[in-house]
Amino acid sequence: MAVGDSEEHSLSIRGTEQGTMPLTWGQGNMWDSMTALGPSSDRLNISWPVSPPADGIGVSEALDRLRGLLSSLDIFRVTFDTERVRQTFQSEARIEVRVTEAPADAVPVCHGYNTRKDPACAELASGAFGMDEPQIRLGLQHVDGFVTQIDVAMSHLAFDGGACRPLDRLIRDAVMGRAIRLPRMQTADLVGYERSADQIRRSDAVINGWLASSSKLPPGRGLMSMAPGAFSVTLLRSRAAAVAVEALALRHGVSASAVVVSALTRTIRRHVDSDLSALLLVCSNRSHPQLADFVGQTIGNGLLVLPDERREDRFAAYAKNIYARTITTYSRARYDCLKWRDTLTALTEKGNAADFSYYFNDVRSDRGVWAGLERRLPELGALLEESSLTTAGRRDLGDATLFADLGSDGDELILQVVCDDTRIPPADAVSALAELEDLLVTEAGEA
Repeated sequence: MAVGDSEEHSLSIRGTEQGTMPLTWGQGNMWDSMTALGPSSDRLNISWPVSPPADGIGVSEALDRLRGLLSSLDIFRVTFDTERVRQTFQSEARIEVRVTEAPADAVPVCHGYNTRKDPACAELASGAFGMDEPQIRLGLQHVDGFVTQIDVAMSHLAFDGGACRPLDRLIRDAVMGRAIRLPRMQTADLVGYERSADQIRRSDAVINGWLASSSKLPPGRGLMSMAPGAFSVTLLRSRAAAVAVEALALRHGVSASAVVVSALTRTIRRHVDSDLSALLLVCSNRSHPQLADFVGQTIGNGLLVLPDERREDRFAAYAKNIYARTITTYSRARYDCLKWRDTLTALTEKGNAADFSYYFNDVRSDRGVWAGLERRLPELGALLEESSLTTAGRRDLGDATLFADLGSDGDELILQVVCDDTRIPPADAVSALAELEDLLVTEAGEA
């Protein structure tokens, strides 16, 4: 095969036609947002570069092996029906693969899912996925016909961030000609599992638990749907905060995520909304044995009812309480998300719902990247000078009073909050993140 500067190849993948089925619970969790965002849904696309094989693999051979892998996973043949809120498993699908020569200054990519520094992946991920097309895009970069990088972009309706690691392994194994160990459960299997009588009872129990908990909370905005408005994006980048979070997590025996949730909710209560009583956690369900290697969408929201606190309460006690509640929240985050949304929307319309408009999502791809940073505690003062706080942009669609994403870039903590300007003006969001960083650093500095 002669490879030019840039070529498009169409992979025809085939499998057993399984017809039309309901959405999985995880897909249902994303449905409202993805359909409302429409052309803007590409801001939720997931992309990353797959590390190159150790041995030289030709482009033609790589394409053939990718065709075989994609044919063995039913999610790549799924299309969605917005009118019926269903998915259809086709007998055949065509996946386009862009083949390009690698830039002369290209360097081998590291294993990971942070694409901010990879322009090829960012370009591949631009543009919303059509509901009637495969929910994955691929690119191959090569030098002299030998693959140097595989670029992957996926729709967030069909996949979540937790799918990257098992899919990365499958892609590398396939391209290198290794034996493929397919996931124990595929998407059609998951639909059947979730529709079983036992799982429906479990789902109903979780939803009823939400209703019982919400009835004890103060009334509030309820559950917001994606709607037009003004939503500012504020970004904190801080090495000092990363050091402080890692030190506090080790000192108090909690997770880094719990430390940030504790600082975030305490800051919101003291500087933004004193009535904040609950936080929705975006939960990955791959802690469940059946889903550990699942390639697809599994996320759900968990209800974290915040503990009462007084201003003089110690941060350590609060963080430990949050950590314990977070573990329970994650364990209860599997349920029929479409039914959950319908139930809470009905309560919201009646004015009987608590405030379900604050979210937290830990989007770090490598949860161990900050290991050892606690040794830099003596440098906190200097590291604080490097922090940056900016209003990074605005969006005209949103579904939350505040949606916080915790990310990382090496030894930097990245905390992005998207706020409803009518409730939290941009200046208040900046002040709140500054207070959060100060809280973390102050607590970490107290032996």
